[in-house]
Amino acid sequence: MTQKKTEGMFRICVDQGSGGRVYSCRIMEPFAFADLGDLLLKLERILEAQDYPQAAQIIRTFREGEKRPEHPGLPASGMSWERVQEAQGVRMTFDLLILSRFSATWQGYVQRSDGSRTDFKNDLSFLSAVAEKLGL
Repeated sequence: MTQKKTEGMFRICVDQGSGGRVYSCRIMEPFAFADLGDLLLKLERILEAQDYPQAAQIIRTFREGEKRPEHPGLPASGMSWERVQEAQGVRMTFDLLILSRFSATWQGYVQRSDGSRTDFKNDLSFLSAVAEKLGL
């Protein structure tokens, strides 16, 4: 599966059930996820920490001393593009690109290894599209 180098893209490798690994030039090392819900939460943490794409709404916090990042953007270094491209899942591999974060949810698309693309307008439609392809 060859994809044009896209800043902010995540390569999702599903290995067993709905769990697997995530690769991206945005992170230093791949991380594992147990299921689609875990994937969603871990990706959201990365998006918030890097503030990219920037959320249209600021998430409030009531914890003392906790502050939002000062628009750090994408990291200067992460995994190599070649390493991301070589990653393959046992069950399924797809690329996820989150283009925006409006109304406290994601908008973007999923592109599968067969070249088919599914656009989504919120987290639920993203999860539904992936679950459907996994037969869940």
